Amino acid sequence: MNKKGFTLVELLAVIVILAIIALIATPIIIGVVNDARKESAKRSVEGYAKALESSYYLSLMSETPATPETLDQLDVEYTGSEVKCTDKQITEDNKIKLSSCTVTGFDGTFNYENGRATEPSA
Repeated sequence: MNKKGFTLVELLAVIVILAIIALIATPIIIGVVNDARKESAKRSVEGYAKALESSYYLSLMSETPATPETLDQLDVEYTGSEVKCTDKQITEDNKIKLSSCTVTGFDGTFNYENGRATEPSA
């Protein structure tokens, strides 16, 4: 008798092995995706902050330089994800400092200072 194909036991064994691999790989892949989303949100905050800094420095060369109170009124050209920050400050060395920045599509906040976005410490 000439048999072709797999038995039911062989097929079930393959399915069980694939299910085990999927159970192991899924949390790892989800973790990588979540880390990528967080890093993307950080880069969005940094991009927004650099655009705000550029607008601020341009305003310093104009007749009416921006002040901490008028930072929200600057014309910022930024095309990334929408970023909103509750506190915008100008440091003594004319750098921008942002606090409690949120990015559309990401749950969490970031602070920006000295060219880097960081998560607030608990």
